[in-house]
Amino acid sequence: MTKDILINISGLQMDVDPNDPIEMMTTGAYYLRNGKHYILYDELSEDNEVVKNVIKIGPKSVELTRKGGQSSHMVFEEGKENLSYYDTPFGSLLMGVNTSNIDWIEEEEQMHLKVDYDLSMNSDHVSKCKIDVNIRPNGE
Repeated sequence: MTKDILINISGLQMDVDPNDPIEMMTTGAYYLRNGKHYILYDELSEDNEVVKNVIKIGPKSVELTRKGGQSSHMVFEEGKENLSYYDTPFGSLLMGVNTSNIDWIEEEEQMHLKVDYDLSMNSDHVSKCKIDVNIRPNGE
């Protein structure tokens, strides 16, 4: 896989609106270090602030770190609930991520990540969620 990549991310909150996925396509960078895959990309928040994102994919876990106006660090491990804080301009919320499934498919010129999880905020269930991430070399 090349360093310059094209990333297609689709997210769905089943309990909120199962027919309205959030989709984003952007460019980013990829590298493999110590057996873990790193996907780096930027996105614009609703208030036009740049949010830096890193997805780290290991053999048994996936981590998503977002740094910007609304920072968070989500850890996905099958069969486990991980707690972290979701920082907003109005304060922090305790976020729980209970992962039911992680699928990671790595091919020569494409990679695909799918994560199914339940999301809670301050111990209240918010939604059943899915994330699909497709990664391929930029320019194809």
